Amino acid sequence: MATQLEAMLAEWLVRLQAAVARHPGRTLLLAFALAAGALAGAALELGVNSETDDLFDRDLPFRRHRAEVDAALPARNDNLLVVVDGPSRIVAGDAAADLAAQLDREPELFASTFTPGAGPFFERHGLLYLDTDELALMADDLAAAQPFLAEITIDPSLRGVFAQLTRAVEQGTAGRSGFDLYRVLEGVTRAVAEAERLESSPRSFGELVLGGEEGPVRRYVVVEPRPDYSDFVPGRASVERLHEILAERGLTGGGSVRARVTGDLALKTEELGLVKTQAASAGAVSFVLVALILWSAQRSGRLIAATLLSLVLGLIWTAGFAALAIGHLNVISVAFAVLFIGLGVDFGIHLTLRYQELLAAGSDHAGALAGASRGVGSSLVLCAITTAIGFYSFVPTGFVGVAELGVISGTGMLISLAGTLTVVPAVLSLGRAGRPTAVRPFRLRLPRFPTRHPRAVCAAALVLGIASLSLLPKLHFDANPLRVRDPNATSVQTFFELLQGGDLNPWSIDVLAPDLAAADELAARLEALPSVERTSTLSRYVPEDQAEKLPLLEDIALFLGLEEFEARPPPTLPEEEAALRGFRRALVKLEREGASADARRIAAELGSALDAFSADLDGASVETLRTSLVQSVLDRVTRLERALSTRGVAPSDLPPVLERRMIARDGRALIEVYPKQSLNDDAAVDAFVREVRSLAPQATGPAVYMFEAGATILRALRQALLTAIVAIGLLLLVIWRGLRDPLLVLTPLLLAALLTSALAVLAGIPINFANVIVVPLLLGIGVDSGIHLVHRFRDGAPSDGILDTSTSRAVFWSALTTIASFGALGLASHRGLATLGQLLTLGVTVTLLCNLVFLPALLTLARRGGPDSAG
Repeated sequence: MATQLEAMLAEWLVRLQAAVARHPGRTLLLAFALAAGALAGAALELGVNSETDDLFDRDLPFRRHRAEVDAALPARNDNLLVVVDGPSRIVAGDAAADLAAQLDREPELFASTFTPGAGPFFERHGLLYLDTDELALMADDLAAAQPFLAEITIDPSLRGVFAQLTRAVEQGTAGRSGFDLYRVLEGVTRAVAEAERLESSPRSFGELVLGGEEGPVRRYVVVEPRPDYSDFVPGRASVERLHEILAERGLTGGGSVRARVTGDLALKTEELGLVKTQAASAGAVSFVLVALILWSAQRSGRLIAATLLSLVLGLIWTAGFAALAIGHLNVISVAFAVLFIGLGVDFGIHLTLRYQELLAAGSDHAGALAGASRGVGSSLVLCAITTAIGFYSFVPTGFVGVAELGVISGTGMLISLAGTLTVVPAVLSLGRAGRPTAVRPFRLRLPRFPTRHPRAVCAAALVLGIASLSLLPKLHFDANPLRVRDPNATSVQTFFELLQGGDLNPWSIDVLAPDLAAADELAARLEALPSVERTSTLSRYVPEDQAEKLPLLEDIALFLGLEEFEARPPPTLPEEEAALRGFRRALVKLEREGASADARRIAAELGSALDAFSADLDGASVETLRTSLVQSVLDRVTRLERALSTRGVAPSDLPPVLERRMIARDGRALIEVYPKQSLNDDAAVDAFVREVRSLAPQATGPAVYMFEAGATILRALRQALLTAIVAIGLLLLVIWRGLRDPLLVLTPLLLAALLTSALAVLAGIPINFANVIVVPLLLGIGVDSGIHLVHRFRDGAPSDGILDTSTSRAVFWSALTTIASFGALGLASHRGLATLGQLLTLGVTVTLLCNLVFLPALLTLARRGGPDSAG
């Protein structure tokens, strides 16, 4: 039995739709005029705020601390990080330095670059960053290589290289400390084979001779771009140009040097571009799927046209409202269209199926329209309000990104209701003049076992609910923002790789100290923490123990004495060929008499390579080999002489770009704190942040931001869920003036929540940044179906026949359109959108089953227990 409030509301809706039916043309004209105005307003005023920091309230302490560091050190904001992997220190360093130089020539897109461990500054002073033991070992290596270097300095040609290699093979210097002859011979083999193909050796032969670093070496280029924040994807121009440059330099293919782009701006750029594309695609797919489902449910072109037109106009009106109320979309609220399509169509389905049911029962158009308004109108209003509450529940929280989505989508539900109550009857009334219409409703038959065996159904529900409770503790919130991004994106894969280990962890903690002295003192205390691997301040870039290292470098330069040698005249080609033949004879002897199997194998392989090279000898191949074997050594010697000539590093000698990144204009100094463990582990993040904050309460940086963002979202979730439950419960109590019927609506919803949580655990779907709105949203959606069914029950539908009514069919088709809409999101490669779609699809499916199986059983038991208690 309807309450007085419901009856009054129903009669008002009947009068509204009667007025619309009398003036359908004017109604539609007004609707189109409003849509035109909203569309113009959205086009002119609805911008995009792509700044992910603004997803959280700017007054939150962690945002204020972050803003303070960003303002003090703007060069660190939204940086790109190019990870350069090469076969050796020189090759990787050169590639990084050359890339930085090219980027510096394009200041309109790149404000500055910084290459730790590479570039002119580190080439000049790099040896001072080695400790004294490493310098001593280097001195031993250079002493062993000195005869070879002297020979190449005197005779910088293939003649000199082969002559020195011949002497080394004949004298058996393979085991000599610091000069690994066999390693050098393997390098010659590679260089000869490649020279035959007119390719320079990708590995620096000079490093092999001088005992350079073995194995892959990594260098970094930190790039300060110039983002365009008026664009939805602010870093698009800089990131695209950077990728173009890498491709032009051959650093993106399968060569010996590979460069990959990651960092904050690269991650944001790829994510925003993906979200924009996939959200738009999902919206289009959702609309098509909804139209197909409507055809299955309504089987009437006019009904489908009316429902879809109200949906489209409502979407346009909602966009206009968003422009007026918010002024922009963020990276979360950009998905409002998909949510609107999936949820807004429900009102039209319920109204049109009841209208269709009444027509089939013999009513004329006017009677069917009035009966539909009277039968479902008040429940539609109630459902619109409860769904809006589910969205609005995030508004008072600090999670601004979802709060803005809540304002837009919550109001969108009310707008969709308005469109359903005006546009749908207007379209249905055009040209009818009260004549009855033949319809062919689709007779969906739902199984009736819930009403025939209600006690068994309730018992099974109780067992499932208790079983789900055991899995509930395993449902967790994943605070790692990387795990909501596309796992196949290169920037994401590279970022994960850096987190796993290496000399640069992008999730550090930043601390601002009053000055450099205070920063150094605090950095020393932070390094003593168990979770801290190391710290860095500007002072750490000034080499330690220079008083001991500089004399050692002078001694190395003295015993090398390469500048004292005078170069011989360049050889002729026959002289170089003669030196090659002499070297070949020495290899033949080594192949026969080598002290080890490895020595004999290496000699045989190099001999075969030289034979093939000599068989087709020409000037081009000789010049290529000369570049690989001679020029690489000379280049390495030049670098070494430059490094040995350092006179020390004072703070004033440090690169200006480094000081801009570490010291604010007012003198405040930055401390970078790096974790000991991988921050892919949530427990490691928690320990790292808490320990550092115990000494530096205002610490910020990526690790703190991730930690606090997760905590803010969890608080917002709890607050929103509590708000939604209390508000919806009170609303039902006020409308229905009794406790039984609200409990009938909310009990299946509780079971649905438990089952959804358990299935999410089993399916491996965590709660994350993107899908956190699902929980209160499912509450609003689930309540809607329960309201419709209980409302029909209150209006006198027999409990054992409620599954044969248009209400149950409308609940089914509405849920199916919602599932289809969100299912399109579930296929996205962006993990945030995908988990949002998957969790919503799972939740709506479970809620549908609970409302069409468990609720009818409860209604049957309630009817048997006595008369309706609502007054």
